[in-house]
Amino acid sequence: MKKTALLTILLSVLLMLAAAGCQQSAKKGSAGSLQQNEEMVNIYYLAGKVGMSMSEVTDDKITFNDTYNTVTILPKQNQVYVNNNYLSALGKTKKVDDLLQVRASIEDEIKSKLSKPVAEKPAVEAAPLAPQQQPTKSPWELTGKTIVIDAGHGGKDPGTTSAKGFQEKDINLDVAQQIAQILRDKGHRVIMTRNSDEFIELEERAAVANRAKADVFVSIHADSSAKSNLTGFTIYVGRSGSWSSSKLADAIDNRMAQTSISSNGIKKADYRVLTHTRCPAVLVEIGYLSNYWEAKQLKNFDMQKRLAQAVAEGITDYLKHK
Repeated sequence: MKKTALLTILLSVLLMLAAAGCQQSAKKGSAGSLQQNEEMVNIYYLAGKVGMSMSEVTDDKITFNDTYNTVTILPKQNQVYVNNNYLSALGKTKKVDDLLQVRASIEDEIKSKLSKPVAEKPAVEAAPLAPQQQPTKSPWELTGKTIVIDAGHGGKDPGTTSAKGFQEKDINLDVAQQIAQILRDKGHRVIMTRNSDEFIELEERAAVANRAKADVFVSIHADSSAKSNLTGFTIYVGRSGSWSSSKLADAIDNRMAQTSISSNGIKKADYRVLTHTRCPAVLVEIGYLSNYWEAKQLKNFDMQKRLAQAVAEGITDYLKHK
């Protein structure tokens, strides 16, 4: 009787231990499954979701920012910082089409630490200049250089339609107008082939530069491909383009390579806006609208400003060493 009772007790204990072990295994399996199946997102998508634009993308460091905040991701160190303050471990990462993917849950963590914009002080209207202080020269007389900026497409010719639904002609004009303003601020005479949503024949765009005896002609476009994973900017010169055109392309490429959009190099093509101009001429494809993440970046005002600044600085570098 005692032996039977002892066996019964031992059997009960073994059954209880087995049940507990199963429960723990189930919990571990569930947690592992959740971690395994956690949603991953592209870093460009993450930047867009937190309302920022890319400023640096390397294997060691990724940075995106807006006016008030900077987010820094250090993949190799498994660290994320917001405004130079440690946020959390980055966690699992992977690469898809050479673009880094990170866990989607980090979006909410980043948003919780972002600085809010401070209330802007009311603008104080500047006092008008005294009559003797008014400039007596046109701004471009400071440099004597004439630059033609061509916003590709327009009017009935929309160009390509982006993966997000907006049209190339609008992006081209936005960036071209910013380039023109930056160059005017530097003292150059700048002529736009179009200042609004209008259709201009390709030959007429080149003729604008020829009539003005321009020193430089730059046409702004955005690229597209059936392969949605393609990204980066490309600069074109005419197949029989001048040495000066190549030097202009090099100068712009050097500056644009400092943005977060990668360079696809300088290529040759017989686009009419390049073959019909008599001055150094290049055509700049600022990025791929067929790529969802790059299209989102190109629509971002901060990114447009960064690209415009790079093109303008490239033109300025070329003119300095001409």
